[in-house]
Amino acid sequence: MDLTVLALICFAAITFIVAAAGLFVRDLATAGGRRGEGSLLRRLPLARDERPPRGIAGRIDLALERLVVESGLDWTSMAAALLLIAGGLLVGGVFWIWTENLLATAIGGLIGMALPLPILAYHRAKRLRLLRERMPDALDLVARAVRAGESLDQAIDLAGQKGPEPLATEFRRCARQMQMGLAMNAVMRALVHRVRIMEMRIFATTLAVHRQSGGNLAITLERMAAVIRERITYQRQVRAATAAGRFSAAMIATAGPLLFGYMFFFQYEYAGRLITLPLGQSLLVIAVVLEITGLLWIARMLKTD
Repeated sequence: MDLTVLALICFAAITFIVAAAGLFVRDLATAGGRRGEGSLLRRLPLARDERPPRGIAGRIDLALERLVVESGLDWTSMAAALLLIAGGLLVGGVFWIWTENLLATAIGGLIGMALPLPILAYHRAKRLRLLRERMPDALDLVARAVRAGESLDQAIDLAGQKGPEPLATEFRRCARQMQMGLAMNAVMRALVHRVRIMEMRIFATTLAVHRQSGGNLAITLERMAAVIRERITYQRQVRAATAAGRFSAAMIATAGPLLFGYMFFFQYEYAGRLITLPLGQSLLVIAVVLEITGLLWIARMLKTD
C-alpha cells in the first residue's frame, strides 16, 4: 500500500477526531453551568416553522439535526457530523489496510459512519418515551394550577418549574416564548415541532382551541391525562405481546452481518469472493436489500401508532 495514501487517511481521521472531540468538550463545558435550564438557546431555532429542505443534502442535514436535538444529548449537529466522518475514515482506513480493496473500503466507511447513529437513535427513543410517560403528571399539574385560579400562562410556567424532566424543559421554553409576546398558536406549533409525539400534538391543539373558544380547561386536561395513561398501558401490553417477534427480528438482523464480519476477518478466502467476484458482489447486494426489506416489513407490522 502507498504510504502517502495511508498518511493522508490517518491525518484526515485524526483531524476530524480532534475537531469532533473539541466541539463535544465545548458543548459539555457550555452546558455544565446550565443543567437546570435544560437545552441551550442555540437549539431554539429548530422550534420555529422552517422551510422544507431542498435536495437530498438538505434533507440529510435536517434529519441529522433533528436526531441530535431530539436525543437530548449536549451535542451540536456539527460535532455529530464530524463524528460520522471520523468513524467512516477510521473504519474505511482499517478495511483498506486489511484488504486493499476499494469496495471493501467503501463498505467499511459506510459502516463506520453509521456507528454513532444507533446511539443517537437510542437516546432519542428513550427521551421520547420519558416525555410520553411523564406527560399525564404534567397535565394534572397544569389542570390543578388552572383549577386553583392561575392563568394558562402561569400554569405552563409552573409546569416548567415543578414538572418532571425532560418535559419541564419544554414547558419552560413555552413560558419564555409567551413572556416575549409570542402568540399561543405559535408557541404550540413550536412545541409540536420540537416534540413529535401524538400526545403532544393533541395537547397543543387543545390549548390553541381553548385560547380561541374557551371552556373548562381543567376538566379537559384531566380527561386527556386519563386517556394518555390508558394509551400508555395499551402500548405496554402490545410490546409485551410482540416481544417474541421483536426478539426474532433482532436475531435475524444481527446474525447475517455478524457471520459476514467473522468470515471477513478470520476466513477472508471465502468472504473475499463476495467482494472481488462480480457474482459475489451481486449476491451481497441482493442479500443486503432483502434483509433491509424484511426488517422494514417486520417493523411495519409491529408498529402500534
